[in-house]
Amino acid sequence: MIETPVLICGGGPVGLALSIHLSRLGIRSMVVNDRTKTTSHPRLDVVNCRSMEIFRQLGLSEQIRANGNPVSANQFSAVGASVSGPFYTVMSDRHIIYQPVQEANARIRACKDGSLPLESMQRISQMYLEPVLYQHACEDANVDVKFGHFLFGFERDDEGVTALIRKPGTDECFHVRSSYLVGCDGPHSRVRNFLNIDYDGTRDLIGELFIIHFRSKEAASLFPNGEPFWHTTISRPGFFGLLVSPDASRDDFVLHRPFPPRPEQRLEDLIDAALGAKVAYEIVQSGPWRPQFLVSNEIGRGRVFLAGDATHLYMPTGGLGLNTGLCESHNIAWKLAACLKGWGGSRLLETYQEERLPIARRNRDHVMKCAAGLFEFQFGVSPQVLAEGPAGDAARAEAGRLYEAKVSRMYESLGIEIGYRYSSSAIFRDENTGAPYEEIVYHPAPVCGARLPSIFREDGTALLDQVCLDGFTLLALGGDANGADSMLEAARNASVPLSVLHIREPAICRLLEQRYILVRPDQHICWRGSEIPQDCARILNVVRGAQ
Repeated sequence: MIETPVLICGGGPVGLALSIHLSRLGIRSMVVNDRTKTTSHPRLDVVNCRSMEIFRQLGLSEQIRANGNPVSANQFSAVGASVSGPFYTVMSDRHIIYQPVQEANARIRACKDGSLPLESMQRISQMYLEPVLYQHACEDANVDVKFGHFLFGFERDDEGVTALIRKPGTDECFHVRSSYLVGCDGPHSRVRNFLNIDYDGTRDLIGELFIIHFRSKEAASLFPNGEPFWHTTISRPGFFGLLVSPDASRDDFVLHRPFPPRPEQRLEDLIDAALGAKVAYEIVQSGPWRPQFLVSNEIGRGRVFLAGDATHLYMPTGGLGLNTGLCESHNIAWKLAACLKGWGGSRLLETYQEERLPIARRNRDHVMKCAAGLFEFQFGVSPQVLAEGPAGDAARAEAGRLYEAKVSRMYESLGIEIGYRYSSSAIFRDENTGAPYEEIVYHPAPVCGARLPSIFREDGTALLDQVCLDGFTLLALGGDANGADSMLEAARNASVPLSVLHIREPAICRLLEQRYILVRPDQHICWRGSEIPQDCARILNVVRGAQ
């Protein structure tokens, strides 16, 4: 019998990130994964700004950027008749998301009002992201990585979980005893199925789509300036598709089509039609796939939890699949560590579902709206877009305006990415806790349940970088902050890790509004007030799930 505090089933980005996060908190884990190596399929094409903030907190952001799209490359989203043109519009400067990383981060550094994330997003496909996380996990003494093994079954009891792990094609099997089990094992999750938890939503809502992954050293030359756009929507009479360039420095391209090839069509016909010119390329793989808009009915039961695609399946319109999963691992990691270390209360782990399930559903709704906008655009393009003369010019201009109106929400949704708010028994309520937030525009709001706005201090230090990873942080704003001593004493009595961060910059004090703000390890505000109350123990008991 092998013993480990946390058993993680699934070695994709979410499971690997969770294991690394737990290790940063001093918690050992085992990762079992039925694949023998990391994925060879591009899959995702962007790690969004919130996920990059999380990776920054774990010390991984720079290596992920180094393994992804060059920081000087464009992030443009365009629509046209083909890659060779004509283009109806190119979205390039209307939002921070379209700017090259180095330009976006310069703009972030200059931002004074907390309205931007700490990190810009990063274009990187899953086949280049996973090796970074896999290497870190394998080199970490706190992580036991077992690729080529799968969860055969498990039994739960009041004290933990006993799992049977097998190696496919062999007689090798062993038992693992853990305090907690987290299923990060994808859409066909064995963990979710063993718990008999189903997805909520209509399966196969839009039917079957088709994808082609190809490589070409010549395709980039077809784009303006010889650099692939991030996304190129191709819409003209008789053809519709989305060409994705996950990384401008590599030769990978992914073509998405709304239906499989007709019997008389070759894959090469579809690629040539998308590119609008004949260039050399190699088809790596292709096949149908079925996008979904599903969310699990539950994401935690007893000592077993779900995260990532085991929890939700989204069409990639909006790029929220992996990114929602990373936020889930960020939420559950510190709570597992707190309970294993003894200072997490008996209700703390219940708040994982209370907080993350509503966000998973809201993200699903946003993805559906993005998909609807893309389809509305597709059917709204005039057949005149290829015509010459004034009629063609007008049709192309109108197609460009329609694209920006219907499709831009797929990219420009900082409200969804960093504006989400938690409402649970471990969050004190104020006038905005649980209130709806805008999906598109992000308004920095230092309210209970929200992520702490990203602000740079006078010395250039990012405030989010000063939030403790392994405990609570009490922001004491203004000159006299002696009241923090009573909170520190209450924390010591309850064995709760707490640090006090004194902030005297007037601009930050005005932005954060209250005199005291208590921030969780996941950078979300859980309490705030103008004064420290006499009963500090009650505050700490609530936020650590002990009452």
